[in-house]
Amino acid sequence: MHGVLEMCVLAVLELAPLHAYGIVQRLHERGFANASYGSIYPLVTRLRKQGLVEQTLEPSQSGPARNVLAINAAGQSTLKAWISQWHNTTEVVTAVLNLHADVRTEDAHVE
Repeated sequence: MHGVLEMCVLAVLELAPLHAYGIVQRLHERGFANASYGSIYPLVTRLRKQGLVEQTLEPSQSGPARNVLAINAAGQSTLKAWISQWHNTTEVVTAVLNLHADVRTEDAHVE
């Protein structure tokens, strides 16, 4: 499952630029209960170093300025490729799991 969280972070950023805490909130809203600032911050740093997201410093009305992250053209291209790979992978995994379920059903009928 390596890379799934990276793909999801890019997908979240494709909808709107966010700071790391905002990314964590969006992921929590979508069911990633274990996503934390401690895991997301290093991840977005890697994505930035890979040239997939841009970071800008924006002033905040309620405290210090925030680093806001936005997906760039390279990130969008990468996200598109990752989504395609994801769909291909899930199709293959589903086929294998369905085969497993079919075998278990056949075994149950034999007993």
